[in-house]
Amino acid sequence: MQRLAPVRSPFTIPLVVIVLFLSACVPFQGQPGQPGQPGQRIQPGQPGFSAPIAVIGPAPSRIDPRGSALQGSIIEMTTRTAGPAPTVATWQYISGAEAFNNRLDDRLLGIFDARAGGRHQAAALPATPGALVADGVSITHELVLAAGSVVGSRFVQTTMNDGVRTGLVQEVTYEDLTTGAVTSSAALINPAMTGSLRAMLGNAISPVSATSTPAPAATLSPSPAATLSTTPAATLSTTPAATLSTTPAPAPGSFDDAALLTAVVITPDGNLSVTIQQDPGTGSPLPRPLAVRLNAEATADVLSPGGQALRAAVIGAAVIGAAVISAAPFKAPQPSPDAEAHINCDLVACAALTYDDGPNAQTTRLLAILAKHKVLATFFQQGGYVRASPSVAKAVATAGHTIGNHTMSHPNLSKLPPAGIAAEVQGATNVIEAATGTAPAYVRPPYGATNSSVAASVGLPQILWDVDSLDWQSRNKAVFIPRIMNLVKPGSIILLHDVHASTVDGQAELITRLKGKGFHLVTLPQLFKGIELKPGASYKCRGTAPGCVAGR
Repeated sequence: MQRLAPVRSPFTIPLVVIVLFLSACVPFQGQPGQPGQPGQRIQPGQPGFSAPIAVIGPAPSRIDPRGSALQGSIIEMTTRTAGPAPTVATWQYISGAEAFNNRLDDRLLGIFDARAGGRHQAAALPATPGALVADGVSITHELVLAAGSVVGSRFVQTTMNDGVRTGLVQEVTYEDLTTGAVTSSAALINPAMTGSLRAMLGNAISPVSATSTPAPAATLSPSPAATLSTTPAATLSTTPAATLSTTPAPAPGSFDDAALLTAVVITPDGNLSVTIQQDPGTGSPLPRPLAVRLNAEATADVLSPGGQALRAAVIGAAVIGAAVISAAPFKAPQPSPDAEAHINCDLVACAALTYDDGPNAQTTRLLAILAKHKVLATFFQQGGYVRASPSVAKAVATAGHTIGNHTMSHPNLSKLPPAGIAAEVQGATNVIEAATGTAPAYVRPPYGATNSSVAASVGLPQILWDVDSLDWQSRNKAVFIPRIMNLVKPGSIILLHDVHASTVDGQAELITRLKGKGFHLVTLPQLFKGIELKPGASYKCRGTAPGCVAGR
């Protein structure tokens, strides 16, 4: 049995990496049949068992975070654009991994901008997760490996034109969340051994390529994984690697190795999964993508030093073919205590729910509704009420909501002298910080009344609104909810008051309708992320609409 030699590689994946993800591929089976026992299979460990060099099957499946170390760390996202040829995307953020998330945002925004022919404008539309449109672009990003501080993610971009697939990008990249270093799939392969790898891949796909006629792209499955061939493993060769190829292997680099090796994954049992879209010998496009699993022994010398280091870490042993041992858990990044969940409001449609004039007993009732619907909001609280109900203010902050300053006694600041304005704001800041442990970063002038004197005296960014619910006036959810739904747009700040029972009564319905329309409900720090808010300046929404502040 061949052993991996110790390696010292600049490859960024540390040796402590251990894989967690579950592979969708059927385990490699022994050769069909046995003398005197037709139809039976020799099982691993029995005399005469020989693992196939290569099989065709499903690509490694996405990680299911439920019940794993990833639980609570994955943020699922989806969005789409309008029109007859939309762009539909689903992707995964990792909580606390801001460099990873920001790089993903940049890539997605680049695609959406290119499709828009300029700046992408987030649209509030019901999501269609996982859908492959007949016309347009479908994007799927998902984690397929998470071990130690390293994640492997698969990015699939499919372009359809009148039901025919006209473009396909499928890539697996690796990122060390500690160092931020990013490695391509091709870097897992020793450049001097790509000829041998091509020979193995070519042998594996020859039964498919020799008997298959190119299928029209319109017949492909909407699911990226489902487009892969499910040819039974038993029909594939178990010939030793030295005799696999019937034609001389192409020289390394005879056509683009990087283009061929875009989706390479090491499976939990140490095998190599390579998803290809080209014939590895000729470079000709295949009728459909094929995922080829190559056994560990056959590919021991194919991997680069970094690939060998990753494989040794994945299987938990330096011996190829050794039993897989228990894996160490993925070391999920730990967000700072005051960190907001990652979201990009230039990419998706966001709206911020804000509640004025509390806290009081209605605030406590509202907190339960927001928790049930998994929504975080912003509360502009009066210092006098915080002093009267500090435990309620503390509960708001503990639940993860943002608290803003709404002055001590709710006066019209534009009618006060500068000293009076400063005293109202600073007094509320002191009381809120004493109750919650955090000083507010925003102020909302009562009644939205502001002027140059107020701007010069408050010392904090002034947060106004572009959607006034007038809930205090109607006291009727049948009136203020339709009003909000008619006025809200991506980037909106919605003004409500948590001191009115009628307002709280309508929040479950309002949240459901906003989410159903495609809005992501966020806090003010999330809405204005990436924008420098200046003390005294006024802000009422995010975006390119008149009066709003653009994010980029």
